Amino acid sequence: MGYIETFIVLPVNIPGFRIGIANIAGLLALYLLGPVSGLCVVLVRVMVSAILFGSGVSFVYSLCGAIFSFGVMALLYAKSGLSPYGISVAGAVVHNLAQLAAAVFLVGSVYVTGYAPVLIIVGVLSGLLTGFVSDILYKRLKRLDIFDNKEPFGGEI
Repeated sequence: MGYIETFIVLPVNIPGFRIGIANIAGLLALYLLGPVSGLCVVLVRVMVSAILFGSGVSFVYSLCGAIFSFGVMALLYAKSGLSPYGISVAGAVVHNLAQLAAAVFLVGSVYVTGYAPVLIIVGVLSGLLTGFVSDILYKRLKRLDIFDNKEPFGGEI
């Protein structure tokens, strides 16, 4: 899904901006498989994307964003009762802010944090879009009755 996203060109002049289509997989895995399996899906997605299409630096950014955003989404899923829209928006915003924190560390300057308001707005918009698509897919996949929401590796996060 991340590879497909590289072909979607939007007239937005925001460095590093992506819609976040690949995040649909993580959100669906959380809802359909549970938090442990969902985290596995997210980590494998990040690693495969980095190996096939990325670099060491892009891997660090992606991994930071993925771990923190999935952690927030898993906590909200377990405790808040938010819809997939709200959980997706929270995940997208945290993803962007975690990547910004990684940039502060890698670049060695706090001045990149001036980019935070733009990243928050973009996170809300992309989170709404991925939440919308995830909600539709979740409802359709749930009707297939092939997911029992049991953790194959045992336990919850």
